[in-house]
Amino acid sequence: MSTYKKILVAIDQSPRSKEVFQQAVDLAKAQGAKLKLLHCLTLPRSSQDFGDRYNANLEQFMQLAQQQVAEGMEATRRWMNGFVHDAEAMDVEVDWDWRMGEPGNQLCTAAKDWGADLLIVGRRGHRGLQEIVLGSVSNYVLHRAPCSVMVVQGAVPA
Repeated sequence: MSTYKKILVAIDQSPRSKEVFQQAVDLAKAQGAKLKLLHCLTLPRSSQDFGDRYNANLEQFMQLAQQQVAEGMEATRRWMNGFVHDAEAMDVEVDWDWRMGEPGNQLCTAAKDWGADLLIVGRRGHRGLQEIVLGSVSNYVLHRAPCSVMVVQGAVPA
């Protein structure tokens, strides 16, 4: 088994994140690795048609987006600090960051920028049409990450 020194962990607000985090902490502790937790914020989807011919709703959309990003950043800061506290209590060196954009691309870029040896992501277990419609961050990462990838499998729907 490889020795990992820098483990990047994808954390979202799904129920799977606690399990992903725990597996990452256990592995980091066993390997003496540093952890970096990463959360991706995406731009809000608007129910308004902001792309009309005269951009009449663009200003409203931008105000809404700025407000939602600011609220999301503050909530992320509080939430991620809880994970950091838990990792530090287990004597694991940990830091966190967030990025704006599509999670798959942002995770791969962050892994490259930080020089991660391993990227850990969760997988919700979507299949078929659900996976096509909702996309698959884990699938994107598996095919594009610049390092090894560990996927923590979610419960497979019946």
